[in-house]
Amino acid sequence: MNEFECPAASTVLQAVDWAARKLDGRPDHVSPAEHVNRVESELLLGEVCASSRLELYLDHDRRLEPQESSRFTALVDRRMRGEPVQYLTGRTEFYGRGFEVSPAVLIPRPETERLVDHVRPCLDGMRRERAGKPAVRFADIGTGSGVLAVTLALECPFAQGCATDISPEALEVARRNADRLLGDRHDRITFMQGSLLTPFDARGQHALDLIVANPPYVASREMDGLPAEVRGYEPRLALHGGKDGLEYHRALIEQAPGYLNAGGMIALEIGAGQSAAVARLMMERRAYGNVEIVKDYNGLDRIVSAKYVG
Repeated sequence: MNEFECPAASTVLQAVDWAARKLDGRPDHVSPAEHVNRVESELLLGEVCASSRLELYLDHDRRLEPQESSRFTALVDRRMRGEPVQYLTGRTEFYGRGFEVSPAVLIPRPETERLVDHVRPCLDGMRRERAGKPAVRFADIGTGSGVLAVTLALECPFAQGCATDISPEALEVARRNADRLLGDRHDRITFMQGSLLTPFDARGQHALDLIVANPPYVASREMDGLPAEVRGYEPRLALHGGKDGLEYHRALIEQAPGYLNAGGMIALEIGAGQSAAVARLMMERRAYGNVEIVKDYNGLDRIVSAKYVG
């Protein structure tokens, strides 16, 4: 038997055990990740068998077909080489929902969910003030897989959304997520290709109540120090924020007053150590008030937001 292949005629449980042991032996392995290796093994086998993790264990003594063993071996091998499990399965979770992802988009991080929590009260307040007219409008800039735009559309069904991205491949992923999760309400999000806010110029759409973004924020000097599975697989376009990591924050803060309604909000995700610099950029622009630094649920500065005062 080849130790690098899932043993022939393994049961579901035996296959998971085999893969967890394999992943446990990765060079980057540390003992606290043992439970992660088992979860990843379950996710990969679930992809092969078109089953949830629960369904795998309900059928734990079923023997794999040869083609299932072969495909499972291939996926485990790719994971051993560092390819993110989200790209291997084509799925990830965000705000309790399943989203499609591909190597064309950044893998959404749980920390970004804090951005949704922070802006929802703002959108709710605008709805109450207007009694539903005119519609509250938000924009997700650099939407990637569309998790922010789609989640806001689902959590705030009264709001109309727009999402931009410079990558046509990313926009296709975002559109598919909107089609699947919003169903016949998918037209509540308009997708537009282009850099930052420039797609709005062509449409003459400048009346936004919220601009939200998770821009690239890795500084040039930090790119080579990213974990191998981030540096080697996730799109550089979605990671690299220029020399100091703030190239896109700076541009959005400068451009946003031309698109926001008075009293509208801009909310930007930030990287470690960037909160003071981004807050200063907003205050120096003199078009903003109520500048706020918001921590994520790990106690780290994660968002800088402000109100446009006109």
